[in-house]
Amino acid sequence: MANVALSFQKGDSLFHRMTPFSKLLLVLSVSFVAIFNTNLYVGVALFLFCLALALFFTGVPFRQYWALGKIIVPFVLTLAIVFPFFYGGQATVGSNEIALRTPIKDLTWGALGFGVLLGLRFLSLALVGLAFAFTTHPTDLVQNLTRRGWDYRLVHAPVLGLILFPSFLNLGREISVTQRIRDLGQNTNWLVRKWMRVRHLAFAMLVLGLRNGQTQAMALDIRGYGAHKTRTFMRQVPRHRGGEIFAWVCFVLSIIYLVYEFNPATMQWNMPA
Repeated sequence: MANVALSFQKGDSLFHRMTPFSKLLLVLSVSFVAIFNTNLYVGVALFLFCLALALFFTGVPFRQYWALGKIIVPFVLTLAIVFPFFYGGQATVGSNEIALRTPIKDLTWGALGFGVLLGLRFLSLALVGLAFAFTTHPTDLVQNLTRRGWDYRLVHAPVLGLILFPSFLNLGREISVTQRIRDLGQNTNWLVRKWMRVRHLAFAMLVLGLRNGQTQAMALDIRGYGAHKTRTFMRQVPRHRGGEIFAWVCFVLSIIYLVYEFNPATMQWNMPA
């Protein structure tokens, strides 16, 4: 099985030199457009934009993205194939002419376009999310957001989850192999066997999460983390003025696009009475 751990990749790319807050703005901008977009051409342009960012501005090789892409792409393809059957005119992404006849339902070009749009939406979010994870050190994220006035406890909680995520994956693999070696539940039916394995896995991961969380909390308390602004030493966070401007421009453009999408005169999902 490929190693799918979300790990920070050292580098000196544009994304590496941007502050974590700037990258969060960029991720938020892409999320706004991807989620609320109803135009197929905008969806294609957004996907190409995220693909260009990931391949040319992060310094991370394509094989690193493909390690997780092999898991994400089948899920996206499933959405793109299944959801056209539930299309009810939610977005204007094609004509009402029949494009494909199936035993279940005749699919129009609009329904097929809706499935493609949904797939592009998830691919765009996956690319920009991976670009953020590969180029952002968890320590830099905590430091940058804490210095902006965010509560360090709220900031540290999701970062701790990101750090522990690879440990959970490795633990799950080890427990799965152990269960197969011990033939856990082999004398029962398939459903009961799966339930037994998931129950043991959930309990082990819960114990691991509580133990690691308690260890992290005690380490922070011992160091007096958050007691005073200068109490804890932190390394210098990289800062790129051009990257910050780029992130803010993307954020403003995404807000403008949202205003356009939610304008009653241009809102494409307004259905006739």
